Amino acid sequence: MNMKKILFIAALGIIAASASSCRDDFFGQYPSNNITEGNFYQTESDFNQGVYSCYAKLKTESGFFISELGFRSDESYLESMAVSTQDRYDLDHFAENASNGILRDVWNAWYNGIYRCNDVLDHMLTTSLDTQSEKMKQYKGECLFIRSWYNINLYKTFGVVPLINKVVSPTEAMTIPRCTDQGMLERLKEDLTEAIELLPEKRPAEKARVSKIAARALLGQVYLTFKMYPDAKKVLADALSDAGYGLMENTAAAFNVTNKMNKEIIFALCYNKGNDFGHGYWWSSNTNVEADRHVPTVPTKSLFDTEKDNRWPLIHDFIKITSSVYAMPKWYDTYDATYTTQVGNDYPLLRYADVVLMYAEALGLGGDIAGALPYINQTRTRAGLNPLTSAEVASEAAFRQQLADERGREFAYEGKRWFDLVRLGLAVDYFTKLGYKIDNHELVLPIPQNQIEIYNNNAVLWQNPGY
Repeated sequence: MNMKKILFIAALGIIAASASSCRDDFFGQYPSNNITEGNFYQTESDFNQGVYSCYAKLKTESGFFISELGFRSDESYLESMAVSTQDRYDLDHFAENASNGILRDVWNAWYNGIYRCNDVLDHMLTTSLDTQSEKMKQYKGECLFIRSWYNINLYKTFGVVPLINKVVSPTEAMTIPRCTDQGMLERLKEDLTEAIELLPEKRPAEKARVSKIAARALLGQVYLTFKMYPDAKKVLADALSDAGYGLMENTAAAFNVTNKMNKEIIFALCYNKGNDFGHGYWWSSNTNVEADRHVPTVPTKSLFDTEKDNRWPLIHDFIKITSSVYAMPKWYDTYDATYTTQVGNDYPLLRYADVVLMYAEALGLGGDIAGALPYINQTRTRAGLNPLTSAEVASEAAFRQQLADERGREFAYEGKRWFDLVRLGLAVDYFTKLGYKIDNHELVLPIPQNQIEIYNNNAVLWQNPGY
C-alpha cells in the first residue's frame, strides 16, 4: 500500500481520540477497521470522515497560536532561559535561528494539514459520486477553507513558501519551489472564492463546521495582508451582513463555556471534556500574585484602562483552581469530574469582533478614517470605554495605532497580536522602543534548517534573508 495512504488511514483511525465537538456526533464516527486504499472514499460518509481528519489536525496545533508563536508578541515574556524553554526564549527575544524546534514543528504540522485537505480534494476529482450534491460541495468548501487557513498562516510566519495543491510524492515535493507573493495571493483568492460559493449560508447543525462567513472573513484577512483595502472592504461587508452572527453583549460572554459556539464565534477549535479528550488550562499560573507572574505583561497592561475596560479582568484576575493552579478567566472552565485535569472550553480562531475590526481596518487604511471609527467603537463601547472621535484620530498614523491598541485589548492572548503589529506596519518601531534589537528581516521567521537540508537546493527552497 502507498505509504501516504497508510499515514492517512492512521490519521483517520485516531480521529475519535484527537478531535471533539460542540455536538456529540461531530467527529464521532469511527472509520471501518477494514479500510484499504481501494475501498475508502466510496461514499459521502467516507468523504465526511476525510474532512473530519482535516478539522482534527487543527486541534493538535492550538498551542502554536495560543502560546508558542504568541511569544513573538509583547503578550508573553520569558525572563530567563532553561533547556526546555530555549526555543520559546529565542522567539521572545528575537534571537531565533533556523534550528528552532517550534518553527520545525509548525512547518511539519501545517504541511501535514495541507496534505490531509489535498487528499480529500484529489479523491473528489476521481470519485463516481455526485460532487454537486449539497454535502459534497460542503466538504470541498471546508477543505478549501482549511487549506487556505494553513497557507495564509504559513505566509504570515515564513513568507513565500512552496504551494502544494495536490498530493505529491516526497521526490516531487522537493521540486516545488517557494511561490511568489502574487502566486500566494492568487491561490488564496481562488480557493476562498470557491469556498464561499460552496459552503452553507447558515451555521451547520454540527456547529464546529464552517459556513460562508468563515471563508469571507479569512479572505478579508488575506486582502488586508496584501494591502488590498477595497477588496477587503467588499468581502468583509458581506461577512458583516451574514445572518445569525453578531457581537455578544461583552467579550466575556463570547467565551462563556455554558454558551459555546454563540453568535460571535465564527470558527473555533471545539473541545468536549465529558466524552473525549479535553485539554489543560491555557495561560494558567502557579500563583495569583501579579508580581510573581509575567502575564499579563507590562506592555499588555499599558494598553488597558484597568478601571473601565471590562476586558482587563479577563486576563488579570486569575481564578484559583487548586493550591498550585490559577486560571486566566478568559480561558476558564471547571475540571471534568472524570478527567480531573481536563477542561473543555473552545479556542476561537475567528470571532465576529475580528470581522468588525478588520472592516474598520479596510475603511481606515483605505482612506475613510471617519467611516472606520464607528466600527472600532463597537468593541470599545461594549468594553465600557468612551468612543473615539475624529479629533482624537486625525491621521492615518493615529488610526493605525488606535486600531492596533484596540485589537490588542479585544484579542488579548488569542494569538493575534504579533501578526497584527506586523500587518499594520508597527512591529519594528514598537519592539525597538521596548528595548529589543529587531529589524525588518525578522518580520518573517527562518525556514526550518532541516527543510533546507532535505531539499538541498537553494533554487527551490532558500533561507529567508538575514538568517
